[in-house]
Amino acid sequence: MGKNKKEEKKRKLRTLILLLFLTIIMFGTSTYAWFTANRVVTINSLDVHVEASNGIQISTDGESWKSVITNLDIISGAYTGAVNQVPTNVTAVSTDASTVTAAGRLNMYSAVVDTNETTGDYTIETTLETDTAGTEGKYIAFDIFLRVDTTQMVYLTPESDVVVATGSTEKGLKNAARVAFVNLGHTESTSALNTITGLNTGTSSSVILWEPNVEAHEAIITGATGVAHDMGVALNQTGGVYDRVPYRGVSAATSTPLDLKQVVSQTTAITTAVTPTITTTSSNTATNQFANLTAGITKYRVYMWIEGQDIDCDNSATGTNISYKVQLSTSDGSSAAGASSQG
Repeated sequence: MGKNKKEEKKRKLRTLILLLFLTIIMFGTSTYAWFTANRVVTINSLDVHVEASNGIQISTDGESWKSVITNLDIISGAYTGAVNQVPTNVTAVSTDASTVTAAGRLNMYSAVVDTNETTGDYTIETTLETDTAGTEGKYIAFDIFLRVDTTQMVYLTPESDVVVATGSTEKGLKNAARVAFVNLGHTESTSALNTITGLNTGTSSSVILWEPNVEAHEAIITGATGVAHDMGVALNQTGGVYDRVPYRGVSAATSTPLDLKQVVSQTTAITTAVTPTITTTSSNTATNQFANLTAGITKYRVYMWIEGQDIDCDNSATGTNISYKVQLSTSDGSSAAGASSQG
């Protein structure tokens, strides 16, 4: 009898050791898209430097027009009632970048990534976020006003980029970064201040989505071509340069755990295929059309975030500081009006 008990204890111990070993393997495996264990991506406080020339003037309150604005203008120099969200830390979120609310906001979704206890596969639940004022929140969002005296095309210059911050280590996080500009409407330069700051075209607002570093995937590959990752997403090359990897942005909340691989790589009820307005490479030298601005004042809400549905948003990319740089110009061959934000 005593011998049988000892054997039973040994079997249980071996089983526990095996389960522990499998658990360690599971959580040590890199996940493509989203961060497991709800990791936080740390960035420095937003540092914005906006230069305006060649006919563009920029403001954060709709009345103080400057050639340069900074993060101080965004936080404390914004118009009364502005909801400018500039957190010191961000976590991965996702959006289809097309659904604008009646309040003129993008629907942004955070996620909880967990594990199915039966299969060991990763699961995901999504929650709709709300823009907040101040330093809280999971992504960056703020309002700006652009004023031009004559109707003209404005360009996103080659100086615009998302790069690794000085002194930080390259881990590929910049490849999951996104920037969106929500056009909230236009008015005459002589309009009353409350008309200017109150611009909001709601659900009819147009969105410019910029996806930088479309060919860079150094966080998850080392020279492989045509590789189908465990998320079922293929990486292909054209002329030695990686093609943009299509992704599906989250467009709905769900409290029911869904299979993470399916949410990332397949058509699901909570995702929508995303088509960026502007794409640039990490060594971009092109000037891209941004918008044809009508003479007067146009209000934009700017979003900057880490896209959880991007395959470069994996565990190995955490712990990197990145810098967002946006430069706008009325010339297609000069750096006339610029904006840079470091985070």
